Amino acid sequence: MKPSVLVIDDEKTFRIVAEEALASEGFVVTTAATGQAGLTAWQREPCDLVILDRHLPDTDGIAVLEVMAREARERGLDTLIVIATAYADVTSAVQALKLGAFDYLSKPLQLPDLVVTMRKALEAKRLRAQVRQLTGRTQAAIGDFVAGPSAAMQKVIGMVDKVADATDTTVLIQGESGTGKELIADLIARRTPRRRDGAFVEINCATVPENLLESELFGHERGAFTDAKTQKRGLFEEADGGTLFLDEVGEMPIATQAKLLRVLEESEVMPVGERRPRKIDVRVVTATNRDLSEEIAARRFRDDLFYRIAAFPIRLPTLRERREDVPLLVERFLADAATRHGKAIPGVEPKALERLLAYEWPGNVRELRNELARAVALASDGEKIGAAQLSARLTGPTRAAAPAAPAADVADDASVDLRKARDAFEASYIARVLKQHDGNVTHAARALGISRVALQTKMKEYALR
Repeated sequence: MKPSVLVIDDEKTFRIVAEEALASEGFVVTTAATGQAGLTAWQREPCDLVILDRHLPDTDGIAVLEVMAREARERGLDTLIVIATAYADVTSAVQALKLGAFDYLSKPLQLPDLVVTMRKALEAKRLRAQVRQLTGRTQAAIGDFVAGPSAAMQKVIGMVDKVADATDTTVLIQGESGTGKELIADLIARRTPRRRDGAFVEINCATVPENLLESELFGHERGAFTDAKTQKRGLFEEADGGTLFLDEVGEMPIATQAKLLRVLEESEVMPVGERRPRKIDVRVVTATNRDLSEEIAARRFRDDLFYRIAAFPIRLPTLRERREDVPLLVERFLADAATRHGKAIPGVEPKALERLLAYEWPGNVRELRNELARAVALASDGEKIGAAQLSARLTGPTRAAAPAAPAADVADDASVDLRKARDAFEASYIARVLKQHDGNVTHAARALGISRVALQTKMKEYALR
């Protein structure tokens, strides 16, 4: 479809010339001579772009801009507005841009400049649409990775919601590799009201050489060291107004830890080679798969930095601690992999699901996702995932004990649905954990990662003693 433009201007000559120039460039052009007429036309049929005169006979163009910007947000529209006026001044320009104008042009306008501005606005719309699409995919990926009804994950999501509102609180996310620490950090950034639109900048401290990490974080001035041929903004400045995620913070050199502590305490950064600090407003989220208490005891991590970054600790459960989430994760990862491979995979055979449920998953959710992607690649179109498509480590002997008779009966019956198979495994697994803890409900609940009340409810549901 051709892009649409609404020209709101009281000068008839300008309306005619602008309409002819833009129509020749492939735009569908509508014109209006007053602010109210233009606003009514836009409300009736929203367009891609608006050229709005600053001074109109019936109202101020800034007032029309304000109404359009507000209604566009409320209706989910992406109309870009360009202010055009013969009375250009800095104050009006700043006011218009703050209210959401895309650009601000001075009359008399050169038609080539007007056309170029419209083309730039269309490109901006295209990029914004692409960003929204990618953001939606990212949020879906986050939901897939951390989804699940387990009490352990619901507790994590509850903690994310609480800390998201505490915009100045540092967060330490701890968990094994593959549990989704970076996704939880992203989720915190997205749910933080004041910084929802701010940048989310991340760095893996383990992948940057020690001699470059300080420059990456804090930046440097030109000539600060031998290879500093240009000025460089650090990641703290890149994340100003948003969130900086320091992954594998336990790998950070001790010298850099001291400088990080100062940044967190003073809310200012000192680039290498600079003499004056620069103020920053950054939400810092860190993550590690190391036991930082052991690192502190070994003098590899500063205890004062630990207390500063661990103001709000979040521990991510392993997949072994949230086994009841496995069926849902299998379903989602399977659908995603099938879509990417262009195959129709109707599901997982009961015995294959039993293997997926019984496996220990040392690589956690990441390993499960990769396993399903591999299985889909091996499966034929229209074929369920069976033991033949699973890796040898899953089809061989597992660490878990053999399932109880009810679970085996269900697994052998290919007519049962996923819920029955999951319930059968859950009953069998809870029975084994209770036996391991000599029937102690409190200890078994702790091992399962659920509350004592939740375990008692499950025991009643499955008639377990």
